[in-house]
Amino acid sequence: MPLTATIVWLWLRWRWLRIQRHFFGEARTAEATHRFHLSAARSVARLAVRQQGLIIKTCQFLGSRADILMEEYVEVLSMLQDAVPPRPWADMRPVVEGDLGAPVQQVFAEFDTNAVAAASLAQVYRARTRDGHDVAVKVQYPGIERIVHWDLQTIRFLANVWSRLETVIDFRPVVEEMERNAPEEVDFVHEGHAAEEIAAMLSTRDDVVVPRIYWQWSGRRVLTMDYLDGTKITDVEALRAAGIDTTQVADSLIDLYSVMVLRRGMFHADPHPGNLLVLPAATPGGPARIGLIDFGLTKRLPEEFRQQVVVLTSAIVAQHRQQVTEAMEGMGFRTRVYDEDTYYALGEAFLGDVLRSGKAYADAALFAEVNVRLGRILRANPLVEVPGDVILIARVMGLLSGIGRQLDSKTDLIDALIPYLEEETAGEAAS
Repeated sequence: MPLTATIVWLWLRWRWLRIQRHFFGEARTAEATHRFHLSAARSVARLAVRQQGLIIKTCQFLGSRADILMEEYVEVLSMLQDAVPPRPWADMRPVVEGDLGAPVQQVFAEFDTNAVAAASLAQVYRARTRDGHDVAVKVQYPGIERIVHWDLQTIRFLANVWSRLETVIDFRPVVEEMERNAPEEVDFVHEGHAAEEIAAMLSTRDDVVVPRIYWQWSGRRVLTMDYLDGTKITDVEALRAAGIDTTQVADSLIDLYSVMVLRRGMFHADPHPGNLLVLPAATPGGPARIGLIDFGLTKRLPEEFRQQVVVLTSAIVAQHRQQVTEAMEGMGFRTRVYDEDTYYALGEAFLGDVLRSGKAYADAALFAEVNVRLGRILRANPLVEVPGDVILIARVMGLLSGIGRQLDSKTDLIDALIPYLEEETAGEAAS
């Protein structure tokens, strides 16, 4: 198991480095620490490129966390959003023609066999339909379902080992959520329907674009959609050169996810920078538009759970300890011993600290402070149950935090969230 071997080797090296730092001090071992983290990031990146599947997806997530991760990891792992080597066309062509039931040249007027993007589970080609539409054709890697199956087995093994060594954070609920989502992520029919539902939900907004799905040229392993010609959301230099206001983009992004999560309870759950493009305004003087792509990881919250998320957010904003505790218990959080202080600390770490920072993101210093405080509390009273839906919301918040930092967002989260919280409260009062 290459993943297991790599992680064990890196862990042993890290333990040795910690011993050196203990005896010689941080100043004298600073260069060795930098070399270790750079080497570790490169080792993980090489492994991810070889294995692809969920390992690359995890590294893309980590590489997006410019708000909390060391520069060495962000610099190396963020490259995996763009630099995954594409598979040869000879490997991919049978998948396209097998799903569409005809040779490529019969289906499309033009088809560029050089992939324009390669990701964790699939790669994308640019083509033109016979009726003149510019489209992106997303094609699943051959054998990816088997790779994902082995990835999950390996990750579960590591999570089980970790749970025996560490009591503060149990990663097994995260693995369980990954196992629930994996079948949908490799089913492009499900992804296409999710994209259409999100598009209908956001159809009245002028600051977002969701590509149209072309079902006549799609199947379980091939998905054809409008080609969006945009700029990667974290390419700040290119955005500013194009005259796009990055603070407006950041405001739109926060508002977009507030609508999806808090108001509608259905959201694009994988907003890493490779899945978010920025397009010019549709009309003169209008806002720049955010293009959402890749709906393989889309989450629908049960209505009761969505309401509980709103209640919890409201309680965190109001710093109401008892309501935070009641909301978290209602959502399915359980600690070893019932204790309001533990639940309140979790709520603050989940959202409160960032809200009161006046920023749309957590910076490294804030994250380190929260980690220390939360670690101390959870060692005394560990979490024993974590609701799976919260894991995806936390993932989304983490990704948005990283993007917000890169965009130098000026959004005040409390100001951004309060209209949706008040709207829910007013609705409940009226009913």
